[in-house]
Amino acid sequence: MITRAVNMHAEARLGGAPTVAGARLARHSGRPSGAPLSTSRAPVSHAFLRKRQVQFSRAVTTQAVFTKELEPKLKKIADQGFQLPEFSRPDVEKSMAELKAAMGECSATDMELEWFIRDRGLDVAEAQEKLQGYLDWRSGGFSGLTADQPEVAREITLKKAYLSEDPDVLGRPIVIVKAKLQVTDTRDLEATKKLCVWLMDTALEKLEGTDHENILVIFDLRGFGPKNADIPFLKFFIDVMFKYYPKRIANVLLVEPPFVFQPVWQILKPLLGKYSSLVRFSNLKELKEYIGKDDLPEP
Repeated sequence: MITRAVNMHAEARLGGAPTVAGARLARHSGRPSGAPLSTSRAPVSHAFLRKRQVQFSRAVTTQAVFTKELEPKLKKIADQGFQLPEFSRPDVEKSMAELKAAMGECSATDMELEWFIRDRGLDVAEAQEKLQGYLDWRSGGFSGLTADQPEVAREITLKKAYLSEDPDVLGRPIVIVKAKLQVTDTRDLEATKKLCVWLMDTALEKLEGTDHENILVIFDLRGFGPKNADIPFLKFFIDVMFKYYPKRIANVLLVEPPFVFQPVWQILKPLLGKYSSLVRFSNLKELKEYIGKDDLPEP
């Protein structure tokens, strides 16, 4: 995962680096990329080839240096957050089979069975209890949510929370919350909860076919005031983190929190307990380490 993220950043920094040398050569020669070489053109000089060889060598060296500098930073970011525990595949499949038998007829998918059994360290009894709570919660109005449903669709138009088109520096999906747009006195709490769950499900769908298993959530606290201190929703979000999507949110970043946010944090921190360290206060400069940009992308 780290190596892939490093290569992605190196290629972006080098503008494609040596892997697109053919396309660059085509531009220099005036030939469209992919077009056959004309046999009537004069042969390329040794001096030109030597120049391209030197450029290629410098690009490879630059990428190697950049990779060496970047990899520890990416590893540090990855290690800061939640990770689902790793176990041997035979042990996971054995525990999944035991959990499935213990649950009997249920709507849990294989992904959800694996998710909860790994979260509970292959303890079938603990996984059964937590999975059953998750399924009961889903059946209470949080199953099969789509962007077309009226409550979700209305919340999406408000743009107070959205899924970024671009991933973070590790390649993980990012959910962004604009806290100043969440006004406690006028918001529909149930609709806000459904938007939260729909965003979580949509972000997790983006993980399919990747090496990643969790996402990054960012609360943009610029412009936050007392009217935005939605404690009931934030308590729900904490339940989402730990009860319903365990270890699926790697980190929560609180960006540019103003002084008036401090009383809110004093309420939330005890609810998070030992996991409060996963919530990180960040300014825009520090945010760039996570998203690779100077500011948050807009919806």
